[in-house]
Amino acid sequence: MQVYNPNQAVVTNQFSDEGFDIVADMTTAKTQFTSVVAETDEDRARLFNAMNNPDERISNMINMTINAKDLYIEVVQCTNTETGVVTPCPRIVIIDDQGKSYQAVSIGIYSALKKVIQVFGAPTWEKPIPLQVKQITKGDRKMLTMNVSM
Repeated sequence: MQVYNPNQAVVTNQFSDEGFDIVADMTTAKTQFTSVVAETDEDRARLFNAMNNPDERISNMINMTINAKDLYIEVVQCTNTETGVVTPCPRIVIIDDQGKSYQAVSIGIYSALKKVIQVFGAPTWEKPIPLQVKQITKGDRKMLTMNVSM
């Protein structure tokens, strides 16, 4: 595992014995996680493009399935428009078995992916994990989540 340096962003694809420890790292706004091992310039370009400008929004995939192979997760700062309070939020990019990328800033997606990793192990997943995007309603709020659809 790489050591956090407050003056530099940390990108890691390392895992602890208990799984990946991105949960602890997500409290730091400069931390990122990726399961992609980019060894060539082409790999690095694909990773950069997925990180910087994903192909789709996960919210556009409700009731559809993403065959997940890899993940990129970072912390972004979210501002509550009513209160002005800024809080760290997970931004997730799922990369499918065709190289297409899907992004969301979503606690629900992040929580679902933590459970996927607990059950299926850490990515890169050799056999893609079919994740069906769901939207649930709690009161007047809507939240994204996922089901595994084997």
